[in-house]
Amino acid sequence: MIKQTLDEWRTEARERFGDRTAEWKFKCPRCGNIQSPKDFVSRGAAPGEAANRAYQECIGRTGEGKGCDWAAYGFLGTLGYGRVVVTPDGQEVEVFDFAPREQDS
Repeated sequence: MIKQTLDEWRTEARERFGDRTAEWKFKCPRCGNIQSPKDFVSRGAAPGEAANRAYQECIGRTGEGKGCDWAAYGFLGTLGYGRVVVTPDGQEVEVFDFAPREQDS
């Protein structure tokens, strides 16, 4: 698993998807669903909440889509297919990996 600081993670996200955080895409390690904060907003989440949910929860938890209920903060984390982000205060947070860029697929 990749381990990086919060600043490194944000820099990589911007390089992959641009400056609009609503467009950043993440891949559920269990079902493979690709999702963005914008997808969560379209299902009723507030923008700030949607950003956090997109990198830690499968959108299937909203009751729509594949029905997957996976969360990075659960007992099994990301099954080894995610990332660990180190916050400025030293906390380590497991998150879903980035989705491949369009040109990578």
